[in-house]
Amino acid sequence: MIGMGVLLAAGSLVLVGVLVHRIAHPRPAAIARPAAEPVALPAGDYGELELGEPAGTHVTGMVRQDGGLLAVALAGGGPDRVLLWDVQHRRIIARLVLNAAAGQGAPAP
Repeated sequence: MIGMGVLLAAGSLVLVGVLVHRIAHPRPAAIARPAAEPVALPAGDYGELELGEPAGTHVTGMVRQDGGLLAVALAGGGPDRVLLWDVQHRRIIARLVLNAAAGQGAPAP
């Protein structure tokens, strides 16, 4: 009986201590990111975007990034690569080659 009373008192003190600590040290509120709204291009003929990739190249994946960028994974026609496409300005801003061309060995340490 006495043990139960001691446990209740200790539990109450721990609970009060946690509440006081949380009030004294609040966490910053999580900032909700607004959902990206699709950008509609005005009607018109914009032509084609020429990537200049070799024959046999195909798209293996695409991921939309912040700031209107589209990461496009390409395979075939050479080493695998990723292009960063600035959709709004219709230009390729970066090209990342993922593996060495055939016949090249790993660099010496």
